[in-house]
Amino acid sequence: MALRYRFDDVEIDVSGFRLYRGGIALAVEPKALNLLIALVANPERLVGRQELITAVWGDAFVTDHVLNRAIGQLRKVLDEDSKAPRYIETVPTLGYRFIAKIQVERSEEPKPAKPDTAAVVRASTRLVSGRRAIGVALGLLIVLGAVASWMRQGSGISSRQTPIRSLAVLPLENFSGDSSQDYLADGMTDELITGLGQISALRVISYTTALQYRNAHESLPQIAKELNVDAVVEGSVVRSGDRIRIAAQLFDAPDDRQIWAHSYEGDLKGVLGLQNQVASAVAERIRIGITPNERTQLAATRQVNPRAYEAFLKGESSEEQNTPETWRKALSYYQETVQLDPNFARAYVGIARSENYLNGWGVVPAGEATAAADAANAKALALDPESAEAYNERAWTLMFFHWDFPGTERDFHRALELDPGSSDAHDGFADYLVATGRFEEGFRELKRALDLDPLSLVVNTDYCRMLRYAHRYDEALKQCVATLKLDPGYTYALNLTSHLYAAKGDFADANKIAAEISDCNASCIAMMDEIHGAAGVKGAYDTWLKTQKGQPDAYFLAGALAELGRKDEAFAWLEKAYEQRAGGNQLIYVAIDPSFDRLHADPRFDAFLSRTGLPARPHDYGAGEPQRNP
Repeated sequence: MALRYRFDDVEIDVSGFRLYRGGIALAVEPKALNLLIALVANPERLVGRQELITAVWGDAFVTDHVLNRAIGQLRKVLDEDSKAPRYIETVPTLGYRFIAKIQVERSEEPKPAKPDTAAVVRASTRLVSGRRAIGVALGLLIVLGAVASWMRQGSGISSRQTPIRSLAVLPLENFSGDSSQDYLADGMTDELITGLGQISALRVISYTTALQYRNAHESLPQIAKELNVDAVVEGSVVRSGDRIRIAAQLFDAPDDRQIWAHSYEGDLKGVLGLQNQVASAVAERIRIGITPNERTQLAATRQVNPRAYEAFLKGESSEEQNTPETWRKALSYYQETVQLDPNFARAYVGIARSENYLNGWGVVPAGEATAAADAANAKALALDPESAEAYNERAWTLMFFHWDFPGTERDFHRALELDPGSSDAHDGFADYLVATGRFEEGFRELKRALDLDPLSLVVNTDYCRMLRYAHRYDEALKQCVATLKLDPGYTYALNLTSHLYAAKGDFADANKIAAEISDCNASCIAMMDEIHGAAGVKGAYDTWLKTQKGQPDAYFLAGALAELGRKDEAFAWLEKAYEQRAGGNQLIYVAIDPSFDRLHADPRFDAFLSRTGLPARPHDYGAGEPQRNP
């Protein structure tokens, strides 16, 4: 019996297992199509989540996240909005209902032609007569192969011919029934990524990029292709009071085939142990080489004060919004954490990181912020001398706020020894290498950071900025444009892109980009034109300067004056930038910043670098592509 379902211009050929729209076959994942068939077979009835999971995945251990993703794929294929569904209605926490009007068609399938049995027997006899032993052995191998394949799939053992060397942990879903607990699922995703990232033989996609796949509708093979990974971990977190349950699954991503699944349950005070169990189990299943030190790190655990751990995760969640206000909030949460649990080493790292960012935003006095960051970093390392995160944060502090460059290199090296999967440490080490004129080494570190965190706006834009410092303007522009495709409104990338167009003499595109920056008006655009040497533009910089209510950043003023050829003023503002530590995290690049190229021939420039302890100008550093100023 042939069975077909029709709704609107959609047709499901159940017997042929095909989905059509307007007579055109649609590409759809097999599990998603099975799910659609299960729904349309029960029109207008609420089909429970577990009922759907059992109908489509059988006895396999499957989390709700897998069901949600399959529903998302169906919505994408059927071109429907989950907020105004035409076909699949979501009943929160319970299940789904198919609501469109359905036509059902049943018809007899044509019977296959009756085979010529005698001819088959004659052919078989001819084949067997001289090759019976080979034929039997081959048949046995085929049967054994099929059985082995079935056993591998049933047992969850991977049949990959090549080992798994890279994976992504998709955001764990919060199934607590309370959206205010989302920070818990996000924090535990981050912890799991951090744990797996310590394995040097394994490439683990960074949390920043993984977070972009929250509620992803893409299939696992598509996600694997986009991130260039062999495997994917996904799962869920359920909290009830101080009890917590983590369910996790490991998939061979290109084949969308489950390798392993398990759930772990315990008290919130033992949550770090649960997370380490998940990471250790994943590492064991993918059979990757783990060093004795890495095994020790994965096994290490400590109990935490549940209230302190909650405050810590709220601090991490606040960081993600990256504004002065949210960094203040993050700092407050981290301070609350250490009040509740004075031995929580990672919370002290959070305090240091918050103080450094608030310092960079200019909302906390530099000396006060740096002293607080130093104290917090010292406390973190006293509590946990093997903390990669603490070494990483101390390296950033030494580089940007102490200008202790030997200490910077030492700490970044140690951070990467302990956690080779830290995109932030690779990015920071690249900053240091480029600032000290070691461009090629720096670019290798940046590429490693991008490999781990390909969707990070910060890392992508940092790469653009470093290419600009190397005077590789065409490459820098290409990188910045690619970054803006990820987020067209990202101010950091917009600023760089505008300056790069102007440096190349393309003022039309430079001004178009500048106009998209909220605080850059016509006066600002004219000022940029003059700085970059646009023909016939005079006095725009001074006119713009008079419109500024407060004094602009001293480092920016020094660079602008240098590009305008007003050297004496430029040196005066450089001195002020040094005295005020204005643009503290920019001053370390002054020797290679193209804005100051016109000062290089003046002996005062190298004297300034030497006196302040800033990195010297590299011996082989040239001006590269010429600036547009005459």
